[in-house]
Amino acid sequence: MKTSYYANLRKIDKTQFEPIAISGDEGKLVGFEGRAFRNLSPYTFFKKWKKRENEIERQIQEGAISTEEFKALKQKNEDDYIQKFYNMVLSPLNPKHIYESLGENAVLLCFEKPTDFCHRFLIAGWLEESLGVQIDEYGFENNKKVIQNKNKLKNEIRKYMQNEKIKMGKENE
Repeated sequence: MKTSYYANLRKIDKTQFEPIAISGDEGKLVGFEGRAFRNLSPYTFFKKWKKRENEIERQIQEGAISTEEFKALKQKNEDDYIQKFYNMVLSPLNPKHIYESLGENAVLLCFEKPTDFCHRFLIAGWLEESLGVQIDEYGFENNKKVIQNKNKLKNEIRKYMQNEKIKMGKENE
C-alpha cells in the first residue's frame, strides 16, 4: 500500500497499483473515476478546517498577525483537525479490516502535495502503528522532506492512539 495525490495520478503504474480516492469528493473535482473509500475522508469537518486555514493565511498576508502567532494558529488548527480525524474517522474503524478492504496494492489519493499537512499521512501512520506495515508516498519513497512530513503526522496520530489505549485500559480495570 502507498499514498499519493491526484496531481501524481498519471505517474502511478496502474498495472501494479490501484488508485483509491479518500477525499470527500471521491476525486470528482479532478475527474477521477476509480474506486473511492469515503470512510477515510474528513468530509464532515474539512470545510470548516479549510476555512479556518485560509483565514490564518489571510491574516499573515495582511500583516494582521505575527509570524509566531501564525505558527501557533496553524498548529492549533492542525491539532484540532488531527483530534477530530482520529476520533470521528479512524477510532471507530478496524485497521486490519480497512487494510484488507483496500488491498496491499492500493494507493490512497487525496489533493495535498506530499510536503503539506494531509490526512492520508494520518491514515498511513494509523495503519503502520496498528499493523506493523510500511506505507510510503508513491514516487517519493526516498525524499527526506516527504518522509519527515509523514513521520511528523504519524507521531501525532500515535499520541491519540496511545491515549485511547490508556483510556481503554482504565475502563477495563
